[in-house]
Amino acid sequence: MRKLSSLCAVAAALALSACSGMELQRTSGMTPAGSEFNRALFGEYMTLSRTEYAEGDYGNSDVFALRARSLAQGTAVEPEEVSARNIPADKTPELTSYRGRLITALRGGARERAARDAAQAQAMFDCWLEEQEENLQPNDIASCRSGFLAALAKIEVAPVAQAPAPQAETVTIYFDLNQSTLNDAARRDVDRAAARIRALNARTVALEGHADRSGSPGYNTRLSQNRVATVRAALQRSGINVQFRETALGEGQPAVPTADGVREARNRDVVIRIVP
Repeated sequence: MRKLSSLCAVAAALALSACSGMELQRTSGMTPAGSEFNRALFGEYMTLSRTEYAEGDYGNSDVFALRARSLAQGTAVEPEEVSARNIPADKTPELTSYRGRLITALRGGARERAARDAAQAQAMFDCWLEEQEENLQPNDIASCRSGFLAALAKIEVAPVAQAPAPQAETVTIYFDLNQSTLNDAARRDVDRAAARIRALNARTVALEGHADRSGSPGYNTRLSQNRVATVRAALQRSGINVQFRETALGEGQPAVPTADGVREARNRDVVIRIVP
């Protein structure tokens, strides 16, 4: 920040006020009002203004002092736009990206949640912009940038990891040809399904009935309906009191595709889907 612009040098020589840094003096007596964030940001901008003034950069001293004055007068001040400064083209993408993150954090509650850190993040971003525009002193650029990144890290809220949606468990109950009553193996499978429903504390159980293609479509639809009703009743007798979603598909969506009229034991079933 140890520089004196040619414009300010001419102004100083002519005792003109354009680069005199008078805004710092005019603002110094003001008392910031409003939120803790506004008061903290006022202080940050005044510090930047004094630093620029002490180093002879009266123009930027005035810029920061005027931003502080706006806060003292009750006007909200956003981080400076990247386009407001003549930033080198190779530095623009990074600054634009970080400004977006800063805006997201500020509008996401950082001003209220961490007022002082949020104020420092905004001021250091504007400091970084100012130094990057001049592009003369790498140490000053790095200092403002690192100050900004440290403050940003304190105000950004890490996204909450979403727990994976629980997967439905399935138990398949098989039936004998043209039957909708439970055989011994089917009763054991129903008992196993009931145990899993209780263990998972499930509230919803889907029952999907099927039939093979050895009968007519209408007959097979009714058969799959009866099979679903049988499984539901058996679960209820086991003490399962949940919301049942029942579907009878007949010959539709078979586990094993076959030609019409083919008997296939794996297609004579009710699939129990347990939704945790």
